[in-house]
Amino acid sequence: MEKLLQLSYELKHLIDSDERIVLLNKLEEELNNDQTAMAKAYKKELAIQDYEFALNHFSKDSENVKIAQKKLHQAKLEMDEVDSVRHYLDAYSKVRNLYFDINNILFSFLNENNCGAIKK
Repeated sequence: MEKLLQLSYELKHLIDSDERIVLLNKLEEELNNDQTAMAKAYKKELAIQDYEFALNHFSKDSENVKIAQKKLHQAKLEMDEVDSVRHYLDAYSKVRNLYFDINNILFSFLNENNCGAIKK
């Protein structure tokens, strides 16, 4: 058990020092300090709330829902046009792929074909 714990710490250190993780952390800090990005994120959050309100109070096909949906779509587009957001999302995608690969390596033996063969 101690060996497994040690290997887990080593893996965590390797992941934390991976250039993709380091870059994502740097870009996240830059994103959080970007006033334009934060303003666009706030606008998007308000649009999400308006859209949810419309869905809860009007029929899905109502004009109110359609207007709220368009506003949300526009807010998302505006946010995606901000350089710091685009850079962050690109880095995030690479980190997500890294984690996906790690998950597959560590847990591929638990795939659907083998789960039935595992005995308790």
